Amino acid sequence: MMAAALSLLGNYLLYLLPGLALHGVWFGLTPRHLMGLRIAILLLGFVLLRDVMTPLQFWTLGAGAQIGFIANPWVLAGLGLLSLATLAGLARIDPPLWALVIWVRRGWLAGIGVGLLAGAALGVPLRLYAGIGLEPTMGPWLLGMAVLALGGNALEEVLFRGLLQGYLEQRCEPWRAALLSAVAFAACHGFLAFSVTRAGWPVLLFTLLEGLICAGLRWRHGVLAAIAAHATAIWLIAVPM
Repeated sequence: MMAAALSLLGNYLLYLLPGLALHGVWFGLTPRHLMGLRIAILLLGFVLLRDVMTPLQFWTLGAGAQIGFIANPWVLAGLGLLSLATLAGLARIDPPLWALVIWVRRGWLAGIGVGLLAGAALGVPLRLYAGIGLEPTMGPWLLGMAVLALGGNALEEVLFRGLLQGYLEQRCEPWRAALLSAVAFAACHGFLAFSVTRAGWPVLLFTLLEGLICAGLRWRHGVLAAIAAHATAIWLIAVPM
């Protein structure tokens, strides 16, 4: 299973290489003072990273309120660790952008607690609606899915709530920055909803609601709270393919 996971992850990176290389050149040539454009490049790069997983059959939007992920837990864990490595690389190569990320407001423990509750409030009803159950053999898969939910959604939240919302807060009212972050988050799922998967408007509705919740958490409690909510919701509605 480990060897198969390494092969799949290697194919994923190889498949991404041309597109990522162009994004890297674009990002590198963009002057550092054009922070808005640099953030937009990172968001487009993330959309590429995420949406390529669909044709490679790493994940799919299933029937009802559930998301199917590849059954190999090592692939899931690898994707989560790659996401965390991407965050570490971003922090190293662009400290001014990284300084936009506000991790904690009103205490980290309270933020994570509120985030977990918000994620459960979003994910539990959808899990019950979809009738998602647990099997004894799902233990390793759930652990791998937890790594992906944490790492992958940490990357997504840092980009949308840390960088984009943080950048916008310096230029408009906090409530408007939060709203713009949520709408941008949903809009960046448009290609996934109508072209990659053709799941349509339910994807946009869910991501807009999720974006509003996470943007509000970022505004009041910081990025850690938004990560906790996003990761919890996705973990709760995930099923093995």
